[in-house]
Amino acid sequence: MSTSENQNLLAGAVVVFTGKLFAFSRRQAQELVRRLGGQASPRVTKATTMLVIGEEGYLANIVKSNKLKRAEAINAGGGGVRILSEAEFLEMTGQESKASLEKKFYSLARIQRVFPRLRPDLIRYFAHWGLFTPAVKTNAQQYYEFKDLLVFRQIDELLDQKLALRAIAQRIRAGRQPSPQTALEFEEFKPKGAVVALTPKSAATAAPRTAEDWYNLGYRADGNPETYDQAIAAYENALAMNPHFVEALINLANIHFHRRELPAAAQLLERAQAEDSGNYLVCYNLANIYDELGETDQALQLYQRALTLFPEYEPAIFNLAVVYEKLGMQEAARTQWQRYLQLDPSGEWATIAREHLLGSTG
Repeated sequence: MSTSENQNLLAGAVVVFTGKLFAFSRRQAQELVRRLGGQASPRVTKATTMLVIGEEGYLANIVKSNKLKRAEAINAGGGGVRILSEAEFLEMTGQESKASLEKKFYSLARIQRVFPRLRPDLIRYFAHWGLFTPAVKTNAQQYYEFKDLLVFRQIDELLDQKLALRAIAQRIRAGRQPSPQTALEFEEFKPKGAVVALTPKSAATAAPRTAEDWYNLGYRADGNPETYDQAIAAYENALAMNPHFVEALINLANIHFHRRELPAAAQLLERAQAEDSGNYLVCYNLANIYDELGETDQALQLYQRALTLFPEYEPAIFNLAVVYEKLGMQEAARTQWQRYLQLDPSGEWATIAREHLLGSTG
C-alpha cells in the first residue's frame, strides 16, 4: 500500500479517524500516524488538528458521525480542525488510493459481479488451497491480477457442474504448471485433529526486513520438524513487528500443535480469534485443540461457529459429528454424517462417515 513515508510529515498533528476506512484498520491507521510523527487520538477535542473520514462511508453517509459534528462545532467556534476524506489523507501520506488500485487490479467485488457463484466463504476456501492470492489486500477489499481471473472462471464453471469443493480444488491444482506458490508443500484439509496452515503471501528471498518477510521465512521452515526452531523464531519476529499478524499466529500455533504443546497453541489461536473473529479456519483449528484437551463443550461451540461462517467446510462437519457422538447426541451426529456425505460422497473420509452412519442406525 505504501509508496514513501516522510517520518516528520505529521509532526505536531493530532489525528482522529471516523467511519470505516478503506485502506487500513483503525489500529493500522493510527500506527501510520505515529510513524509519521503525529499523535493518533480516539476522540475529537479542541487539540485535534485533523479528522479523516473513512472512504467506505464517505460519500454514502447521509447522517454525519458524532466526531464530524464535533469537529464542525469546534471549527464554528474558531477552531482549526482540518477535515479530510480518506482519499485525501492517503494522497498526502503517500499511500495508494482506492481509485488507483481499481485502475491497476480487479477487486473481489468486481470479480463476484462477474462470477456470482463465488461467495466470500468459497473464495477463502480456495485461497487456502493456494489457487490464488491477492495482489493487494486492504481493510475493505482484496485485489487480484488478470491471471487470477482465469482461475476464478475455472472455479465458477466447476461449481456449475455441482462438484465437491475439494474435487474442484484438486482438479485445478492438478491441471496447472507448478509456480513458486503452488510448488510449496500444502497441508491438505484433514478431518480429526489436523491444524490447517496458511500459505505464504509472497516468496521473499531477500534478507527479512518486514513482518511479511519474516512470515514467509517461517513458512518455508515450518514444513520440516528439524527446522521448527527456525520457523518459530521467524514467526515470533513477524509478530514482534506486527502483533496483529493473524496468519503468523495461526502457523505458529500449528507448530506448537504438532509438538503437542497444546496450551501454547490454544493461546496463539485465541489471540488470532480476537484479531479476526470471522475467520472460520481459526475457529476450526482452535476447536481441534480443545477437542484434544478434552474440552468437548468448547470444541462443540467452535465447530458450530466455524460452520456458521462457512457452512460447507467438510472437515468441521466431520469433526462436529464426532463430538456429537462423544456427547451421546446420536441424532445430531447422524445429521452431520449425512451432511458430510452430501458434500463428499466418495472421498477418503466418506467410508469412515458411512461406517459411523450405519453404526448409529444399529
